[in-house]
Amino acid sequence: MSTGEQVLRILHFLSLFLMTAGLGAVMVPLWRGWREEDTASQLSAFEDATTGHKAALLPGTIGVGATGIFLAAEAGYNFFTTGWLLALEILYLLVLFICIPVLGHALNRVEIEVLKSRKKNEPTPELQELINDNVPIVMSLAILFLLPVMAWLAEFKPF
Repeated sequence: MSTGEQVLRILHFLSLFLMTAGLGAVMVPLWRGWREEDTASQLSAFEDATTGHKAALLPGTIGVGATGIFLAAEAGYNFFTTGWLLALEILYLLVLFICIPVLGHALNRVEIEVLKSRKKNEPTPELQELINDNVPIVMSLAILFLLPVMAWLAEFKPF
């Protein structure tokens, strides 16, 4: 194993750590915000979730993809004819281009409605509708359940 490959593996591991830490930094405040009744506590929780999304989850996910591409190229895999790698790429792109943007958009919408509710000193109907919608929780859980599948594909290379 060359030094370049070792550096890529370390960067890939650190990116994975940042991605999973970011997912935790989004999910924990989300659950807290959904349980709270006070709009100030909800705002704080959703701000924390938005910060976790922007500061850790998104950069970590991008880092995982970038380092993963270089690792696969260094190992000599074909990106289109290697079945497990193609499946991994598709799942990664699903997370990067669907789950994470929808999660970010939903978090921003909830945060805006919490601010409107705080200004009016009462929950708005739109906020209640967004809280009942649970899109951020669903997207977070989708990412959470796709991570072990992607790790399994990369580790065991089943096809």
